[in-house]
Amino acid sequence: MLRLSQTMSISIPKKAKIGLILGSGWNKVIDEVKIIKSWPYQKLFKVKSTVPGHEGKLIYGYLAGKKVLILAGRFHIYEGHSAAIATKPILLLKKLGVETLITTAAVGGLNPKYKVGDFVVLTDLLTLLVPTPLTGANFQDMSQAFDSKLINLSEKVIKTQKLPLQKGVYVYYHGPQFETPSDKRALRLLGGDVVGMSTAPETIMANHLGMKVLGLAFVTNLAFVKHNHLDVLAAANRASAKMSQLLTAIVNGL
Repeated sequence: MLRLSQTMSISIPKKAKIGLILGSGWNKVIDEVKIIKSWPYQKLFKVKSTVPGHEGKLIYGYLAGKKVLILAGRFHIYEGHSAAIATKPILLLKKLGVETLITTAAVGGLNPKYKVGDFVVLTDLLTLLVPTPLTGANFQDMSQAFDSKLINLSEKVIKTQKLPLQKGVYVYYHGPQFETPSDKRALRLLGGDVVGMSTAPETIMANHLGMKVLGLAFVTNLAFVKHNHLDVLAAANRASAKMSQLLTAIVNGL
């Protein structure tokens, strides 16, 4: 049993070694989960998820016959949280036994070869603009932010399912405003293939905790077009069934 506060504790029958973070549009996979227990974020962390498309609860159950812990939604730094608060759910997953973390997100495409509807397997992070969740002399190695075996597995699954596949670098942007055209040009020159407002702080913390991390993203908009969050959600939701099939197959292969 893990005690989180004077009033809230978590007890799960068996450890789940696989954890998932569901970004915008990726929540459809919950329909495939045999849910054993769930807990709202507000009770666990005394913080409510405020972003449309992020349900805000922790789910324990079975997906593809494997025990999983699922973060249905996440905390973003642009909501006014510190990096430490935004990564508290990762600390919780670690304490509950998670060893492999799959992060998902909706992203904007910076690479001109990318199209709306592409699935992107993340190969690296650009962390120059990331408020780090680490403090003190925690000199974390980030030379391989995402696990190579998990990258290979996800590539095989995406190709088997005949989904449009890209591999690339995720660059963090704080938000909540979307990037200006000048921002996007600069981020592209720095080496970013996709841009988003999450994923990076969580991946840093997961690496620090010794987890193996797989990063998946779905391109909902392109760099130099006007867009808003409702458009992002709409594009992600149109592909939600494919996202669900992909996550289920990857978990099955672990």
